[in-house]
Formats: sequence, C-alpha cells, structure tokens
Amino acid sequence: MRLNDFDMDEPLTLDVVAETVGARRSLVVRLVQQGLIETVEGQSGEPLLPRRVVVQLRRMQRLHRDLGVNFAAAAIILELVGRIDELNRELAGIHKESTGS
Repeated sequence: MRLNDFDMDEPLTLDVVAETVGARRSLVVRLVQQGLIETVEGQSGEPLLPRRVVVQLRRMQRLHRDLGVNFAAAAIILELVGRIDELNRELAGIHKESTGS
C-alpha cells in the first residue's frame, strides 16, 4: 500500500500513532501539549490525530536522530520546508502561465 491509499484525515488515537511511529505515548502527548502536532477532537472529547501526523512525526524523528535537533526545531523545519514547497509550486505555475505552456 502507498501513502496515497490512505485517508490522511482519518483520526487516530494517540496510542495508535505512538505505536505506528515507534515512539512512547508520553512523547506524542508532550508534542500535542506543546502544539507541535495537529489534533482533532474525538466524539468523547479525547484528542485524536489525523493520519498525516504519522508522516510528520516520522520526519521529526529523523531530524531529531540525524541532525540532533529538538522536536520544536524539527516542527519549525518541517513547516518551513512545506512553505518552500508551496512557493515553488506557485512559482512553477506563474512560470508556466508566462510561457504559455
């Protein structure tokens, strides 16, 4: 299965996310409390995490492991990379429009 085969908005419990990324539940809870990962409210009021957070957490773990940055810095790095990607897509669209392609 590929990542595109999943509903990235599907809500997952903190435990499922922690198990999926191989992290302790306490780490996931701390990142939620610090506002570093997105949550949605479940029917019973407990915080749930959209499936896309699994991808984000894996990237944060790699930055933490490979570069030694803390999780707050990893979240900022990922946000900036996302913004750069978005700007590059916009720039490519503008370039395509200006060349008539």
